[in-house]
This record gives sequence, C-alpha cells and structure tokens, in this order.
Amino acid sequence: MFKNLALFLGVTLLLALPVSASQFPDQLPSITKEEAKSLGLMLTFSNGATHSNYVLFYQDFMCANHDPDSGNYIEVTIVYYTDNGAVEQFNWFVKMGMNYTDSEYDIWDPDMGNIGKEYTHYEFSGGANYADLKVVHGREYFDGYSFISVDHTYEALVNDHYWVTSKAVYVKGTTACNLEGLAPVLLNMYLERIPNSTMRVPVNSSVAVPGSSEGSSKGLSPEAAKRMDENIEGLKSLGENWGGFMVIKTPRGDVVKVVNSKADYTGDSSALGWKTKYYGNKALDAFIDQVANYLPKPLGLFKDYFKADKDINVFSDSEAVKKTAKDLHVDEKSASFYNDMSDIENREKALSPYKNAVPSNIETKPIEIVLNSMGVAIKKTLAQDYRWEFETTAKIAVRYKKAGLKYRDIIRNTIDEMRDTTTGMHRVNMMDRNSKGDFKDQEARIRFYINKLYEEGVI
Repeated sequence: MFKNLALFLGVTLLLALPVSASQFPDQLPSITKEEAKSLGLMLTFSNGATHSNYVLFYQDFMCANHDPDSGNYIEVTIVYYTDNGAVEQFNWFVKMGMNYTDSEYDIWDPDMGNIGKEYTHYEFSGGANYADLKVVHGREYFDGYSFISVDHTYEALVNDHYWVTSKAVYVKGTTACNLEGLAPVLLNMYLERIPNSTMRVPVNSSVAVPGSSEGSSKGLSPEAAKRMDENIEGLKSLGENWGGFMVIKTPRGDVVKVVNSKADYTGDSSALGWKTKYYGNKALDAFIDQVANYLPKPLGLFKDYFKADKDINVFSDSEAVKKTAKDLHVDEKSASFYNDMSDIENREKALSPYKNAVPSNIETKPIEIVLNSMGVAIKKTLAQDYRWEFETTAKIAVRYKKAGLKYRDIIRNTIDEMRDTTTGMHRVNMMDRNSKGDFKDQEARIRFYINKLYEEGVI
C-alpha cells in the first residue's frame, strides 16, 4: 500500500513540475554573419531565453552600409512551445490582423487650419500557417513634407510547436537596403532549418537569395536597379574610408568587398554598441522575470521596480531617449518629451505588484499581449501629442517673436493663445491626465517648450 502511495505521489509531483529542458529542441535555427553579409546585411545581435513551457532565440539585422543615426532593422524570432502556445500566438496574430481598420485624421495648425493628414494603413494577407501584416503610419503635409514609417511582420506556424516571426521596421527613404524584401528571406532561412519543415513564405522575386538562381539584377525594375547602383557606390565609399575596396565580378553581378588596410581604424561602434546594450537590457528583463518566480512572494511582486532602477543605471539620458523611440516607434524628439513629462511609467510601476500577483499562464498570455499592445499604442499617441503641442507652441511663439514682442510677453501671449485654441481638445485632455507633476497643467508644458525654444536659439 505504501509502495503504491509513494508511486502515486511521485507521479503527481512530476506532473506538477515545469516542463523540463530535455523536451526542448537541442538547437534552434540561426543565421551566421557570413550568410547575413551575402544578403547585404549585418548581424548586430543574437540572444535567447528559456522558460518553463517555451524556449526562444532571436537575431537582429541592419543594412551593411546603414546610416548610424537610423533605427531601421529586421528582427527574426523563433519560439518553440512544448504546449499549444505557438498555435495560440499565431491564431491571435491572424485574428488581430484581420480586424485592423485604417484610420485618418487632419493635422491642424491654430493659424493655418488644416495643414495635412495623419494616417495609419494596414495590409494583411496569409496562407496555410503563415501570415503577414504591414502597418504604414504617415504624416503628409500640404507643403510637400511627409514622414512614413513601416512595420512589416511575417509569421509562420510550423508543426504546431514552432512560432517564427520576421519583422522589418524602417522609415521610408532612410534605408540602405531592401529590409522589407529581405525579411521573408531570413524567415525562410529559419524555416528550412526546422526538422521536418516544408513551410516557406512567399518572397519578392527581386530579392537575391543565396544559393538561388533567381534574383539577379536583370529582372529588377529601373528604380530597384538604381538603388542597387547607389548601394554599390555607398559600399565603395565606405571601403575608401576603411582603407580600400575591391570589386569582384560574378555571374550574379558585382560584389564589393571592403578591405581594412588601416591598422589604427576601429570603426564607429556607437550605434552597434547601443544596439547591444538595448537588446542586452531586454535579456536582463527576461532574466529578472525568471528570477522573480523563485523569490519570496512579496519581493517578487516588485520586480518591475528592479527593472526601472536597472534602466536608470544602464542608459544615459540620451540613450534613454533612443530606447523610448525604439520601444514606441516614434522620433527622438517625441521620445524626449515623453521621457520628460509622461507619468504612465510611474503609474504602471505603482500598479505592478497587483498585476504581478495575478498568475500568468498560457490561457492568459493572449490577453496579456493585447493589453500590452494597447499600452504601447497609448504611450505612442501621448509621445506624438507632446510633439504636436511643442510644434504648435513654437509656431505661435515665433510669430510673436517676429512681431517684436519681449520675451516675457511672448510667453504670456503664447500661453493665452494656446489655451484659447486648444482647450477641450481630446489630445490636450489626454496630456493633462497622463503627465506628471506640474506638467499636468498645460501652462507648465508650454513654459517648458518655450524654454526649449530659447535654448535652441529659436526665440
């Protein structure tokens, strides 16, 4: 009897334990630096993490001759779930993608009225166990200026356990290579390395794929051929800065190989160094989440405080702005105002012990992802609203400056006009509710903007 009882208890304990690592694949697919180079890309970061029911690995790529000031990139992620997590994540992506609807609204100036349009456009498509969602967010002004950002995500579900994604994020007109076309190429390179996988996603025929006879420049459009020539010239210029270059003729076209003949040249690693710090910090967040599960209950509930304190020590002020810009997909000016004035992070931190007290499992994960996406959308809108309020303030203040008013009169008249023209606006009310300290009052924000304009020598 005791033997049977011991056996029963042993089986019960085994079932209660987390899924063991032995149930995970021995190795997840990856792309080498050499393979990335063959596509005109640079592998900038790789990392992974293991949890009770899944293991993940991701890599980050940028154009080989990218602008150090740009944040354009491709991120490829593969997650292996021991349970039904991969199916649920993929189904959630499809459901959300099919239900997104385009939006558009006017950009208003207090003096000139409607000066342009701001819009978000969605394109969703898919097939058997793959889907892609393209999100285009833009601002088009009637004076000809425009800003368009693109976030294109490709997803695939393999054998009901592998969830693989490839996401290209860029600002139109600032990319040094075809990130959007290369994202599915990288995804397919992952897919073909999964055991027993026959899944592939469609690839633009103009993109050269290593080992493929397709993708030569003969089939390129005139615009694409021009971009290719510009990329080659850019590589030659880069080679001259590094010490030299050589052009190798191949059946598929010219290959530019950069040669570093300057022994004292170290290269500009600032952008790459920051990317390493950014993704290393994300890995630390995942590590803190894992460690918190083993801490005493009261201490583990405050893990978000540890993360926030870590961020303060890891990132300088300027790096914190870049981090916010990347997290929210906004420009650095908007991110700077958000960091200075938003109170959302403080409120989230205060509520985090209660949120962390609620058990998280595979059933709640889709809901958590949706809520997190909504939170990011609110933060992004708030950051853009700060930028809008700053630009509106600047136009009014500059007009009074040109009229010859003294500095104190510029401040007072600008505050009065801003109140008269923006009071009651939804975005102003949103800033009042979600700002911290004195910035809850619009007058304090306007004074802050005017100080910035004074520091920049605008007024």
